[in-house]
Parts: sequence; C-alpha cells; structure tokens
Amino acid sequence: MAAVDDRPAPPRRWGAARRDLDPPALVVAADHRARGVLTMERYADYVGALRAALPECDGILASTQPLRDLADAGAVQDRHRTYLSLNRSGLAGMASELDDRLVTTVAQAARDGWTGVKHMTRFDLGDPLTSPALELLGRVLEEAEQAGLEAMVEAAPWRDGRMDHDVAAIVHAAVVAHDIGAPLLKVPMPDAPAGPARADAVARVVASVGVPVLFLGGPRSGTDDDLHHLVTDAMAGGAAGMAVGRAIYEAPDPASTARMVANLVHGRAPRG
Repeated sequence: MAAVDDRPAPPRRWGAARRDLDPPALVVAADHRARGVLTMERYADYVGALRAALPECDGILASTQPLRDLADAGAVQDRHRTYLSLNRSGLAGMASELDDRLVTTVAQAARDGWTGVKHMTRFDLGDPLTSPALELLGRVLEEAEQAGLEAMVEAAPWRDGRMDHDVAAIVHAAVVAHDIGAPLLKVPMPDAPAGPARADAVARVVASVGVPVLFLGGPRSGTDDDLHHLVTDAMAGGAAGMAVGRAIYEAPDPASTARMVANLVHGRAPRG
C-alpha cells in the first residue's frame, strides 16, 4: 500500500507567482484606512472603488481585511501581484507616529497566500524612533526572503510630522533602505516643477539605487490631468511604475482613472 502523504497542502496563492518585478507596473495602494486616513468612510464604497479599478492594475497593496475581501469577491486575479501591508500602528497624526509596529506578519502573508508584503519605514533624522524602525525593516526583509515572498519597502523621508518630498531626502531614504536589502522601493514623488525638472528629480532617485522604484501617486488633490502629468514625468524619469491609491479610488470613475494611469505606465495608446 502506498504511503499516505499527510503533509498540509500549500496555501492558495492569490495572484502571480513570485518573480522579480517586471516593470513597468501599476499597483493600487489600499492601506490608508488602517493608518487612520479616513478619506473614504463607507467601507462598501471603498471596496467597490477598488473592485472597479483592479482590472486595470497589475497588483494591489492593502491591509488585511480589504485584501481578503477583494480576493474572496473574485476581484484579485492570477495575474495580480498581492502585497500585505505589515505595519500600521503609526496612525496618522499620532504623537508617536514613527513608532510603526507590525500589525500582521510575513508568516501570515504566506499563510494567506499573498505574493508579497509591503513595509513602510519613515526616516526622520531628528527622531530616535528611526533606529528601531530600521532594525524592524531588516528583520522583515530577512523573513520575507526566507518565506519566498516579495518585499516592497516604502522608504518615506519624514520631517515635521509629514512626508518630506525634497529630492535629496528621498534619495537618502531610498539609498539606506536599498543598501539594507530592499528589493523593491516605493517612494514619494519629488517636489519639483512639472515637466523636465520633475523627470530629472525622479531620474536622480532611480539612479541612486539598483532595484525597481515605484513612485507614489499621493492624495487626490486635483484632476486626472494633474495625475496624467505626474505619471508622465515619473515614467520619463525611469520609474518602474506607480503605486497609486487615493488618486484612483477617490476618482469619480476609478476604472477610467486606473486605465489612464495604466496606459501611461505601460506606454499604451489610450483605449477609445
């Protein structure tokens, strides 16, 4: 009689099998609410907007519940890359915002079957909490490598309680995270005039590291035309793609906005 294999079956892998990021890519960022950024209060509206946008995107990064609900609803396809957001204890506006601890783990991401994890590290040279944040980053990178999962690191320069968009500060954060071992970076767009100057600032960040760099879309503060120019400049500067959240899911038509960004990221002519 053949021996019975009683080993547990591997988890369902929600999304694409692990591989190096094939740039360019559009990843929809959906972990803001877990950090207390409640720009969309109604959960059904939030998930509905993400479901509308996802067909146009290459992946999603999200906190535990939205990611599970989107997968269970069939919105996550095999082609999608899926990143579980790990540290959300640094709530927006909190006195100890830089004390950003894990609210879930690499092991949980592996059990749930996601293809990767996303970890945010803030760099504030005036705050001693930056040191334990870097120690935590190193541990997360080691665990992700051991688990065979991708690790997207949001290297966020921080000053006066908010994200710093100065290009030198972004380079500094990107270099430190990269040299610690981050295989994929997510950084803010540099604060520079739209057009060649902003593309040159993006190019400076990209050239400072040896891994793909995604650039943030930021809050929805303007029109789709503003987002169009931002993405155009990022790609002209050599970005590996975009990680866009609120600018897509708060749009009047999330699917249309996501399609516009995806077309720019992938260099496709707009569909009629």
